Amino acid sequence: MSHNNNKSKSAISLQESWASNISDYILLRRQQTHVAYDATDAKTNDENRRIGKSKDSDLFTALFVILAAHLEEGHTVLTVDTADHETPLQGQINGELVKLYAWQQNLLEILATPIFALIDTQIKTQPNTQLDDDTITETSLFVLLDTLFGQRDYLWAQLALSNHEKETLIKRFDAITTLYQRFKNSDLNTFVHSIHEHALFANVNADTNCNNNQNSLSKNNQPIIYNITKNKETQGSKITFWLHRTWQAEFNLAQHINHILNQQIVPLDITMPENLNDQQIAAINVANNNAFSIITGGPGTGKTYTVAQLVIALQQATKSRGDESEHIRFSTDSASLALAAPTGKAAQRMQESLQAALDDANVELQLQEAKTIHRLLGIGRTGRPRYDANNPLGEDIIIVDEASMLGVELANYLVSAVKPGARLILLGDANQLAAVDAGAVLGDLCRIPLLQPIHAELTESRRFSAESGIGKLATQINKAETNLQAIWQLLRQDAALSFQYVNTLQAESVSNNKIENSLSKNKIISRISSNYQSYINKVKNILKNPIEKSVPESVKNTTTSLMEVFNQFRILTAGHNGEWGDHYINNYLTQWHLAELKLPLGQNTWFHGRPVMVLQNNYELGLFNGDIGFCLQTSDERSQLEVFFENKTQGIAVNLLNEEVIATAYAMTIHKSQGSEFDHVAITFDNSHARLLSKELIYTAVTRAKKQVTIYSTKHALEKAVQTPTERHTGLALQF
Repeated sequence: MSHNNNKSKSAISLQESWASNISDYILLRRQQTHVAYDATDAKTNDENRRIGKSKDSDLFTALFVILAAHLEEGHTVLTVDTADHETPLQGQINGELVKLYAWQQNLLEILATPIFALIDTQIKTQPNTQLDDDTITETSLFVLLDTLFGQRDYLWAQLALSNHEKETLIKRFDAITTLYQRFKNSDLNTFVHSIHEHALFANVNADTNCNNNQNSLSKNNQPIIYNITKNKETQGSKITFWLHRTWQAEFNLAQHINHILNQQIVPLDITMPENLNDQQIAAINVANNNAFSIITGGPGTGKTYTVAQLVIALQQATKSRGDESEHIRFSTDSASLALAAPTGKAAQRMQESLQAALDDANVELQLQEAKTIHRLLGIGRTGRPRYDANNPLGEDIIIVDEASMLGVELANYLVSAVKPGARLILLGDANQLAAVDAGAVLGDLCRIPLLQPIHAELTESRRFSAESGIGKLATQINKAETNLQAIWQLLRQDAALSFQYVNTLQAESVSNNKIENSLSKNKIISRISSNYQSYINKVKNILKNPIEKSVPESVKNTTTSLMEVFNQFRILTAGHNGEWGDHYINNYLTQWHLAELKLPLGQNTWFHGRPVMVLQNNYELGLFNGDIGFCLQTSDERSQLEVFFENKTQGIAVNLLNEEVIATAYAMTIHKSQGSEFDHVAITFDNSHARLLSKELIYTAVTRAKKQVTIYSTKHALEKAVQTPTERHTGLALQF
């Protein structure tokens, strides 16, 4: 059983405490309601006064907190899987011989992980070494619980905690203790009986099988939903738990998809271009003949080009209805086509790719602006969509790119807003990172048997030839059985790929070359920064000839040419923190930038040439998550600094941009890079990012590059990453 102590104390207090507070609130309101309605019944009153402290209430708190922790990690469900033949493990805790089944240990571990992360160092016997990051402590749950229960006060004293953090940990400790007391020397039947009898748990089978009302569980005010099925492989039981909101989102999403699938649509008359391959033809037919379709494929497999044929057919259909204008503009008024993606950058790139495909086909067609899904649905500050089942979108075809980034709640909002008879087409790469939000919608939908007939997969890449090093590396990373030797051979031998060791001891183990000193990290980053020299030179020229902000064409041309140079190279990081996170690298490159331009070194946030990325949608300014802009000095008398974004003809004064939702963009996380492409990509991570690493993360980073990939990492971290597939525990498939 492994425990990772990378999690900070502050992260525990912020991310872990809300679930405990909410569960306390639910129990308190339940107690108050019972007392208010049953005030005349003395016996009931006595029972209700004990509700907040009863064992069953503590069971609710423990599972609610576990589900919330799962949700933070992107899982929509918690699955308890037992085997009839399973033998409980035995161990000593507090001097007592205790039996615990594997599923019981798993639940206790999830609940206790934040505390274990803090106390793990207390039970290590070996002193820290420089390679400690390469190893993850393997400690028995029995040992950890024994340490926790036996040395609680000592451990609390050893940790420098605020009052709030201490209160959070004590509440978690109490929940662990209660769950442990319930589990020790007990079995599954006892656990199931407690859940069945608990008023705050709703059984899916009991509540929905006899009632097809999709809101049947909403009326019961039961925060935890569960479903019990038989596991044919283990001959045991499988219990799936949801927080009510995530169950409702998955249930509604499945209902809406089934509804769309049953819609009858009239196929468009499509003339197939001669350069399409068989897979693309099959994909076009799937999308043309079904109201709901999914087209997946890696980079360069022609997903957008394939969909362009539907757009062309739609244009022909529009013309045949009597619109003889030379240039047809699809808009919400003509109720024809909507283009959308989860981020502004992905939407913009989708529109550019689709427009290029139309231009190549000599089709004179100006596309309506692609939007973020939030903007398409009219989701504003309230978080609720303007368009839904009662007020659907007007478009006949809705095409959504980068669908791998869809979380279950946003996907539910999207499908519910599709009008009867319209087509919804999802495009994406199922091998990329799952959504930041909970769920793995695209991956789930691709695996559901019922949906196989409407799923088309494209595998022939036009961007990466059979000889492409980037394509070969992406393929190797994607394989179910990772071949480390093949990956290292590619990195050593292919001209488009390279690997730089960032840990001196590991570099020494594979090379007899001279080892750099402890400053090697900054030397490496300095070397990386030279890839931005063309951008710096361009920025210097603009400083000599400032942007003419009163001339829209000049603004657009300057921004476009600057973006072309900037997109030649990008640093992609696994996470924000650490020596190889984007925060440190951006700070380093900021100082380099200021020195190169001979600008004053200091704490000035804004400076000429600073590349920035928007971190949150700002509807008032028309900026969206992922948008890239450049802070430039203007040509007016006051020489103001303004930020200019691609496809905008006016700058935005820096004082209108909140620094909390803007980041310097020399380096960005791999998550933020989804939907973007760069000529050369440098990927940085080390052992401190172990918790974040996965094969999907590295695959996504590698496939952002068109010509060159350089990986800066440790041997251990890269091997761990490509051997760690992301597991998202979801319940969407259970709804079909």
